[in-house]
Amino acid sequence: MEATWQEPDGIVVVDYNWCIGCRYCQAACPYWARRFNFTRPRLPEDEVNTETHYLGNRPRSKGVMEKCTFCIQRTRKGLNPACLEICPTGSREFGNILNPDSEIRYIIDNKRVFVLKEALGTTPSFYYFFD
Repeated sequence: MEATWQEPDGIVVVDYNWCIGCRYCQAACPYWARRFNFTRPRLPEDEVNTETHYLGNRPRSKGVMEKCTFCIQRTRKGLNPACLEICPTGSREFGNILNPDSEIRYIIDNKRVFVLKEALGTTPSFYYFFD
């Protein structure tokens, strides 16, 4: 079994129990999206969230790779990632790009949009847009 894979909905996840911390994925990622966890989690016991998702918001142990999971524990329930909800400028959007009636589909079709390192041919579903 591999420690990293792409879920059917497109989110790339890391199984922190399988990750051996070799950092090959960090070297191979063209988007600089991987970070190595050099420290142990230091959460007071009363602040630990006991309702964690296996691939999402659980504490990562020292010596594993980390990456954004687009708050998989939230998006699988139909909620937005936390960064989108907290963004003070409203400059983030998340949604199903295959839904022709979604806000994200409107943005992709009607605004100036670019894909980071599009020439690599990795076909990410992450877009940057301008008004």
